[in-house]
Amino acid sequence: MVANQEGLDTHSAVSYHWRVWELTGLMRPPGIGHLAYRVYSVVLNSVVTVLFPLSLLARLLFTTNMAAMCENLSITITDIVANLKFVNVYLVRSQLHEIRVLLRRMDGRTRSVGHPAELSALRREVDIAQGTFRTFARIFVFGTILSCVRVVIRPDRELIFPAWFGLDWQHSTRNYVLINLYQLFGLIVQAVQNCASDSYPPAYLCLLTGHMRALELRVRRIGYRMEEDGSSGGDLDYDAWREEVYEELVECIRDLMRVHRLREIIQRILSVACMAQFVCSAAVQCTVAMHFLYMADDHDLTAMIISIVFFTSITLEVFVICFFGDRMRTQSEALCDAFYACNWVEQLPKFKRALLFTLARTQRPSLIFAGNYIALSLETFEQIMRFTYSTFTLLLRAR
Repeated sequence: MVANQEGLDTHSAVSYHWRVWELTGLMRPPGIGHLAYRVYSVVLNSVVTVLFPLSLLARLLFTTNMAAMCENLSITITDIVANLKFVNVYLVRSQLHEIRVLLRRMDGRTRSVGHPAELSALRREVDIAQGTFRTFARIFVFGTILSCVRVVIRPDRELIFPAWFGLDWQHSTRNYVLINLYQLFGLIVQAVQNCASDSYPPAYLCLLTGHMRALELRVRRIGYRMEEDGSSGGDLDYDAWREEVYEELVECIRDLMRVHRLREIIQRILSVACMAQFVCSAAVQCTVAMHFLYMADDHDLTAMIISIVFFTSITLEVFVICFFGDRMRTQSEALCDAFYACNWVEQLPKFKRALLFTLARTQRPSLIFAGNYIALSLETFEQIMRFTYSTFTLLLRAR
């Protein structure tokens, strides 16, 4: 049990994400000088994060064909929003470091309590968060391979992504190879960035849910230890036990304040990213669906498959955020119920007063809001899908 307690590190839920942020120039890893890492970060992000979407946008301005415009627009919107989310990570990096410090403190508290159910609940959320990253990684790998296969099997020359570079790549093999190599490099870097940007919101929601669950289990045990131990004794033992239970409640209230602090920080780091994701998804779903219809008319099977994968990925990104936001809300309600479930009847008056104040604080379930307005819940996902379907129907009639 001691080894298991010492091994608890809930921040490992985002270890993949931190590794990606280190590789892509956002978080300087230990052992690398400031100047060298800054040069590396500026060069990499200038070549990929800035130039890559600009080449897509330039091509979009020269597009006149409707089917090509739908394809280019969906890719351009997705790439620009993905880069904005990547920039948002850079802007909130101080909050990410603050979460890291706070999680260490909360892990230390869980280790000091040492209850197996709490440790198991936290490890389960860490596994879910890491599994979510791996799922997104598989999707991005599949999409990357599919894009490359499409270029290889096409009878005529075609770039991985429709982009403009001001070079004649259709009649120059050298330019064609160099541009495709650049796009392949940019695609890999962007895919890695997007994988981390899309999966870190559910990862942090998992961390918040896990610590809420651990605290719920801790609160439910308040006041029952004496009965479980079968202890008996005089009034002195009983009064000492009630004082001990009160101190236990005070510690749990401090834990609750840390959970609320964690929720506040996560709200700040996810607000802009989730709002951008919602807006992007609604727009891209419509354009991808329109592009699919045009490719169906042209019988372009590879483009149709890419459209289906792209549409599924965009929808999955929104669903995952809303699903984990809904899980967190449900867990916050269970945490509130836990304070009612503790053995408060036999306790001191000061215990009951502290409990009443705490209950007043926990009456409203905790929610994370996109743009400080739209709740991350399954109801929101349903509304987004309805809005997308309505917009697509309108565009279909206009077609």
